[in-house]
Amino acid sequence: MKKVLIIIFLSLIVSACQKASNAVIDNSRFINPQLTYFSGDSVDIASYINNDSSQLVLTDSFRVNVDYPQGFSYLTVNVQNDSGNTIASDRYKTIVDSTVSGTITVAPPSVYVGNLTYTFTPYNQIAEPGNSVSTILKLYNSKNLPPVIDSVSAPDSLQIDSTHAILFYLYATANDPNGLNDIKHVYFDTFKPDGKASTGNPFYMYDDGGASGNPADGDSVANDGIYTLIVQLPALDAPTPPALGKYVFKFYAEDRSGAVSQPVSHDIEVYK
Repeated sequence: MKKVLIIIFLSLIVSACQKASNAVIDNSRFINPQLTYFSGDSVDIASYINNDSSQLVLTDSFRVNVDYPQGFSYLTVNVQNDSGNTIASDRYKTIVDSTVSGTITVAPPSVYVGNLTYTFTPYNQIAEPGNSVSTILKLYNSKNLPPVIDSVSAPDSLQIDSTHAILFYLYATANDPNGLNDIKHVYFDTFKPDGKASTGNPFYMYDDGGASGNPADGDSVANDGIYTLIVQLPALDAPTPPALGKYVFKFYAEDRSGAVSQPVSHDIEVYK
């Protein structure tokens, strides 16, 4: 009788240990997500352009499947714009049948055309991230109008010598019927006296109040539509001296929809 009881007791211990072992969570294992549903791929924001009373608010739903639900703790969703700035984020803890479902609301601070990147990352029970999965929501304007270069300010001529490099400023004032926020780039191409394009085209200009820290960023007031670039012209005894003659500068503005303005040209005569 005692042997039977001991055997039964031991078998219960072994069984309990097996169940406990099966319940152990392996936090060294990465959790891999799979985005199985996202409610949209594009949004037309035409009705929000030049409408100060409207706030662009986007609400999208999603479902993410995880391959190791036993170790799951929570899922983060981060939304970034084209500049890499996070404009929305949230955390979701409920998981049902290996799936995390939810909605996330995004309200860009200003009317925005471009791509929003949604990144989904699961975390385990010791707050370590697993792999991530992303999707893109495209915001477009079906009534987009191209930007315009209103004016250009630049020297008409520059005198150079054998020993001194010259610094000079270029300014381009740009506008956009859809608002200054719709301007993505202002830039120029240059062409040498022989008609060949200069190495480095296009050259991008700044409207950030000097925030970039680039020595060529000579902008003084951010987001006023006046774009600036400081250009250096080497001396004649430089390893690669500039050619003498007429240089042609063609200025362009590009908006977030990819529309490009008509070029505005300006000539600079370089002489010694």
